[in-house]
Amino acid sequence: MNDEVSRNRQVWRVFPLVVGMGLGSLALAASANEQQELLQLKNTVVNLVDALVAQGVLDKQQAAALISKAEADAKRQAAAQMAAAPAAAAAGAATVEASAAPAVAGKQVVRVPYVPEFVKEEIRNQLRGEMRQDVLADVTDKAKKEHWGTPGALPGWVNAIKLSGDLRIRNQFDSYGDGNAETLGGQNLYLNVLRVNSAGSLASAGNKAFLNTSEDQNRWRERVRLGLSAKIADRWKLDTRIVTGTFDNPVSANLTMGTTGNRFAIQLDRALIRYDRPDAQGMTWLTLQGGRMPNPFQSTDLVWDEDLGFDGVAATVRHGIDFAADEFDPIQRDRKLFVTAGAFPLQQPDFQAQDRWLLGGQVGANWEFENQNLLTMGVAFYDYLHITGKRNTLFSKENDGTAPQFLQKGNLLFNIANGNPGDVLFGLASDYRLLDVTTSLNLANFAPYHVTFTADVVKNLGFDKDEITRRTGGLTYLYPVSDRTLGLLAGVQVGWPEVNRRGLWQVAFDYRYLQRDAVLDAFTESDFHLGGTDTQGYRISGLYGLTTNLWLRARWLSATEIDGPPLSIDSLQVDLNARF
Repeated sequence: MNDEVSRNRQVWRVFPLVVGMGLGSLALAASANEQQELLQLKNTVVNLVDALVAQGVLDKQQAAALISKAEADAKRQAAAQMAAAPAAAAAGAATVEASAAPAVAGKQVVRVPYVPEFVKEEIRNQLRGEMRQDVLADVTDKAKKEHWGTPGALPGWVNAIKLSGDLRIRNQFDSYGDGNAETLGGQNLYLNVLRVNSAGSLASAGNKAFLNTSEDQNRWRERVRLGLSAKIADRWKLDTRIVTGTFDNPVSANLTMGTTGNRFAIQLDRALIRYDRPDAQGMTWLTLQGGRMPNPFQSTDLVWDEDLGFDGVAATVRHGIDFAADEFDPIQRDRKLFVTAGAFPLQQPDFQAQDRWLLGGQVGANWEFENQNLLTMGVAFYDYLHITGKRNTLFSKENDGTAPQFLQKGNLLFNIANGNPGDVLFGLASDYRLLDVTTSLNLANFAPYHVTFTADVVKNLGFDKDEITRRTGGLTYLYPVSDRTLGLLAGVQVGWPEVNRRGLWQVAFDYRYLQRDAVLDAFTESDFHLGGTDTQGYRISGLYGLTTNLWLRARWLSATEIDGPPLSIDSLQVDLNARF
């Protein structure tokens, strides 16, 4: 296809010269013996024009315009030659004499036809322009490679390192519904499970044993992330990132301002080695990574919070489909199948032989259409191993390590402590084996604006009512033992695909319905309903670019419970975001 495009370009460049030379020679001819030859030349040129029109290289109007221009130029040139005829008579005679001379040493004499001046000028201009562009491109490329102007100023490893970062300042107002129970009232059944587990009993946790359910609050929060990536060898890359946040919350990097001047805490959020192998077309068909990495799966925040990192190893294999549709559509499109698999250690409980793991796999496809619409589909299965709590034997603490190190709220829990009547230590009651189907359709029909539809359906296939009843003895916290294992999300986004310049904008809406044991509540979105499962509602957001890499975002999140005691929470977030 590239050869065909090149040949067409050459036709466009040479065609005006051929027409000009043919018709110019016809107008300037003076010898009767050459009339037949010139008529043949004219017919050849006209036939060439007709052939180009038939093949779609030229339309009829363009062909007629080219011939008319060539004829006019030939007439002007002929008039100029006639005016200069006396001065050229001697030269003409010499030319005729030379033409009539016999061949020398058996070689045929080559006659050089007259080339009109306007054709010579056209050739000179064309060659001059092409040479200028080629020389400029070569010089620019050489300057970049050899770092002209800074010889030896920077060592080679500097060019292999890339720094990036972002900062977000947020004002967040959380409004609790009038129908919610009072935070410290007798009707508030929402426990702060992590604090209770840490304290060992409700009495020891005191007022901090309960979640806030009624007191509105306004907070200023900040998130800072700084990343460093480096090419360590061909196809090998090192990626690290530090971020604000706390050690006991994996799904939020926010820190609340107003700590009497105390400094922010910083953690290592990303540390991985990555290997990318391209195929002959330049597409990366294999990606291997190990360490602490970003989410390797295509997903939404219905299952995984955007700030969550994954510890372990992962691999992705891609297979491209139909890179070039046909010779009339040479554009390479994003059409590929992919498979991703990973293994991630979650927890190593003390005095326990069975460590906790997350195993995940996903198959999917990206399919870009001729109009640049993009459909993305994925089917994933996530299996949590040894995630449930184990009840201690009487006055024993050997199974305390099976209590989760982190959770938000919503999952079915039971008390694994077995000693004094007031002792409490909550563990997960259900297994979690998630089947997750995600779909995204990005419509580019209204470019530069895009309309993107997103859908996500997740089902926990690991919920077993009989097994949970045996494990818990039928005694669970807050909820009865029943199958509430479905999650749904549907959303639409309109505007620029990326808001990174002044005046660009984007608006979005989504609705979600997440039953209490559809996913592990520890890892789902941490802002909606202030984190966790057993929630339903909607989210509206808008972004506006203030200048390059600086934008403003506003979000309204309205959520309420599905099965538990009344707990309605509305949140307004206004963010100022910057990145480099």
